[in-house]
Amino acid sequence: MTDMIGGTSLLHYASLVSSLGGDPEALIRARGVDPTSVGDPDRLMSFSTAAALVGSAAAELNCPDFGMRLAKWQGIQILGPVALLIRHSETVADAIDGVSRFLYHCAPPDIAKLKRGPQSAVFTLEVARRQLAYREQWIEKGLVIAMEAFRLMLGEAFVPLRVTMQHRRISPPGTYRKYFGRPVEFGCELNSVHLPADALCQPIRGRDPAVLALAESHLAQIGPALPLVEHVRELIHQMFKVNRANLVSIAQAMDIHPRVLQRRLAEAGSSFEGILDVARRDLARHLSATGMPVSQIAAMLGYAEQSSYTRACWRWYSESPRQLIARCRRDSSRSQVVDR
Repeated sequence: MTDMIGGTSLLHYASLVSSLGGDPEALIRARGVDPTSVGDPDRLMSFSTAAALVGSAAAELNCPDFGMRLAKWQGIQILGPVALLIRHSETVADAIDGVSRFLYHCAPPDIAKLKRGPQSAVFTLEVARRQLAYREQWIEKGLVIAMEAFRLMLGEAFVPLRVTMQHRRISPPGTYRKYFGRPVEFGCELNSVHLPADALCQPIRGRDPAVLALAESHLAQIGPALPLVEHVRELIHQMFKVNRANLVSIAQAMDIHPRVLQRRLAEAGSSFEGILDVARRDLARHLSATGMPVSQIAAMLGYAEQSSYTRACWRWYSESPRQLIARCRRDSSRSQVVDR
């Protein structure tokens, strides 16, 4: 598997399921997982399986806020050594930057970022998986963990300026207010928590610089759990959404210099240009099946000129973009007929 995650990601899962009247062992075994691995920091499972366990519990127990409940039970301790960055960084900004750099140690596909503005700062959370069952449960779980971190650093009374999520609402409005202290906005561009800009400068009380140094040293020596080529591929698909699927943006997301990324990919027998080309080819086919106009497909793929996309399409499929649309639409229609 290329998306392994520690069993700690499901810490207290069994206890929460039991408290809701469910059978945790049955739920876990139904996903082909050894129940003893759930919550065990020394055991691994696939990221998609962990997300599915959270989502299936929510569905089977009729508990739409299961992911958020689990996050409250877990707190930041599920972040392992990354939690030490939160507790012992000099400022809130330093802590968030540390989480953004090293979150992949806890959950390789999770991407956290901090965007600074003059009046507010925006913490965002994405999952670099194109297809993930129960994505909304995993996102809500992650944002509540983020809230736990903010309240640890800024005080229990902390209330964010805004909270936004990309998916539709799956729990009653009052439930979200309970977890976040304010209404949550849905169907938005980002999964985010907004906080005042001056909150970033707040010092973290009780910090120990020696513990921070040890945690940073330990994290720096651990290689990413997600293989490099796969990591880059997933980031490219995420960056297509915001028209930033380029070497500089991907390297920035991975917190390394573009030349270093190119060198590491070469050592892995690959290249950024090659990964990007395959990703564009696959997305072109997917978008063509929707009937999207050629000009929009070219823009989605990051081509400045439609003619560049046309040349690439001939190279990939030996047909023009319009011919590809027609063929993909026919194939899609035939598939729907067969499914019926």
